[in-house]
Amino acid sequence: MPDHVLRPFRPDDAPVVHELHARHATADAVDVHSTMEPLLDPDGVRRGMEAADWAVVAVDASESVVGWGSLRSWTEDDGTHVCLSDGYVAPSARRHGLGGRLLQEAEGIAARLSAGRAGNGPVVLGGNASTVQPDRMALLERRGYRQVFTMVEMEHHGSPVQPRQLPDGITVRAAAVADARPLLDLTARVWAERPFFTLPAEDGLRDWLSRSQLDLFQVATLADRVVGFVAASRTPACVEIEDVQVDPDLQRRGLATAMLTRTLSTLTQQGAGPIRLHTEGHDPSGARSLYERLGFQVVREYRRYRKPLGR
Repeated sequence: MPDHVLRPFRPDDAPVVHELHARHATADAVDVHSTMEPLLDPDGVRRGMEAADWAVVAVDASESVVGWGSLRSWTEDDGTHVCLSDGYVAPSARRHGLGGRLLQEAEGIAARLSAGRAGNGPVVLGGNASTVQPDRMALLERRGYRQVFTMVEMEHHGSPVQPRQLPDGITVRAAAVADARPLLDLTARVWAERPFFTLPAEDGLRDWLSRSQLDLFQVATLADRVVGFVAASRTPACVEIEDVQVDPDLQRRGLATAMLTRTLSTLTQQGAGPIRLHTEGHDPSGARSLYERLGFQVVREYRRYRKPLGR
């Protein structure tokens, strides 16, 4: 068995990790248009690793980087504390136990970090795998992880879209940074009592708005109240519908359809290229069904696994 050494991630590892993924992109069936698992540039790799609770790289006998592992954690609104492990092993280093070792190390770190944690909510280990990662899915299942929900990435078929009429009394305008607080209040209402959710901080929403292409970030209002929004953004790879929300009082009245068709009509007229979004595959709120009616098709499924800490 190859002798792999795990060492802490360093900032100068970022371009090496990026190149490792880029070199094996074809073998790994990387989706270049993905909004769920994009191929990060070196700066994106560095930011993600430095934000983690724990991050290592795996090096072989020649001191070449052949993989990495990380762990990050957060507490969801229902009190569940999640310790999510992530990792990657290059094709040449697979089937030698390295993936299992990285996962086991992450679980040990999670146990130590959670030992003195304040709060009475359950602590769970999390792991993610897509349908093109059978080895990752098998590894998680062997170690006792169970699938709890799915995310799906969808792409619009590109046909012209006819805008639908807005419900009576609703007006739509471009978003502004000052909308951070109203959007936070709306998000809290939309996601109230839903599992697997953590309400973002107001500063985080304000930062998102400040970085957004506000001409593609449409806000719906009723009188002076924000009751919905559709946020989209352009990247070199594709256009992403980042989020769609409608106040519970106005759901199933055609507002989401009207806002989305307005956005899609603009994008298709501009020849925007692939239009992507992702949503919950099990469709608890009907979002996936809405997107399918508007011409989106599933291109990949992402499975979310969990198990109680200590099992």
